[in-house]
Amino acid sequence: MNILIAGASGFIGSHLAAHLHSQGHRVIAAGRQINAARRLAPDLDWIACDFRHDNAADWRPRLAGVDAVINCVGVLQDGLGDHSRAAHVDGATALFAACAEAGVRRVIHISAVGADAASGSAYARDKLDGEAALKALDLDWAILRPSLVIARNVYGGTALVRALCGMPWITPLVGGEQVFRPISAEDLSAAVGDLLEPGAPSHFSWDIAGPQAVSMDQLLRGYRRWLGFGRTRIWHVPRWLAAPAFRIGDLLGWVGVRTSMRTTALKQLDFDVEGDPAEWLAATGAAPRGFDAYLASAPAGVQDRWHARLGFARPVARWVLGLYWLATGIISLTIARGDAYDVLQAAGYTPAMQTFLLWFGSAFDLALGAAMLAKWRVRLVSAIMIAGTFAYILALSLTLPGLWADALGPILKVFPMMALALMIAATEDER
Repeated sequence: MNILIAGASGFIGSHLAAHLHSQGHRVIAAGRQINAARRLAPDLDWIACDFRHDNAADWRPRLAGVDAVINCVGVLQDGLGDHSRAAHVDGATALFAACAEAGVRRVIHISAVGADAASGSAYARDKLDGEAALKALDLDWAILRPSLVIARNVYGGTALVRALCGMPWITPLVGGEQVFRPISAEDLSAAVGDLLEPGAPSHFSWDIAGPQAVSMDQLLRGYRRWLGFGRTRIWHVPRWLAAPAFRIGDLLGWVGVRTSMRTTALKQLDFDVEGDPAEWLAATGAAPRGFDAYLASAPAGVQDRWHARLGFARPVARWVLGLYWLATGIISLTIARGDAYDVLQAAGYTPAMQTFLLWFGSAFDLALGAAMLAKWRVRLVSAIMIAGTFAYILALSLTLPGLWADALGPILKVFPMMALALMIAATEDER
């Protein structure tokens, strides 16, 4: 079959695309940022799409020759580049309408457990409206509402859980009583694959969830055992104390920093993240694995432990590096301006050149520090930091070689900073 997957570069979409391609289907993978996705999955047929702007007319030529469509597009909440209503309602409605016009009858829509207006979140209301838009059309539709989807690779909520597991000695956790029924990405993909077979049922909404109910506490402890980190003391953080962190997460979303610690995530956790798979299991006879069985099926590797430990360490390192560069720029222009001029004079620069170098160097430091804090092209910024520092070392070595032996180490101390920039650049991957 020719299957178009909208959101194929996302967490769930990438697993569905890989599974269906392995089953011999031709996968047309649609996404917003497809250049990086194409490098990761070069065997798929990638096309660009954007639910924020595309209408039914944009979708019709993309659906030529397509036998089925799977929609996996989703965002947690509004932010820079993300719009919940566009992703879950307007963009999805345009795709569904184009399917009806183009004669693509089979449409599978990946929604989410807890898609209910009673949750109080715009995410859930928009998810529900997107489902309603599909149900209103004369299509062979199927709506799947997965519980927590787990896989060897992680993103979003599961990445946050891994990061919490990587914290030493004590693990802070908001709540802990929320109950999940984790479903593996492989079992979800198998369920979708079965629904593409001839004669598969349609016109239903199923919760897709595993057989084992686990609380947030149990989930975290289970992952820690799997990672080999041993026991931990869980600190159940009061919601009032954690609330500022979630509001900061909302603000970070508006500068392009996506994190699961946002108010929408907390509302959905408190409403329903478990789901009831009884109808799905009865209709299909599926036998998904439980959480413990899934973890036992493959041992954790060093890359899993590194990812968990870097979950919080890496953002802290990025902020420290960004603040370091900001501070050097500010200090050079304020309280240390006189000292900076003394160093430049001792190096033999003319007064005019001293002024230029001071302002240029300070502006350079400020710009790189701000870019690092804003998470703008982190790998490129890190490379410029390293190159700029080498230029700094070379210039001082030629003009003031005695600084190599200075007791305060103004040259030697920048080498750890370069190593930190290198580490940040090497681990700058979102998915």
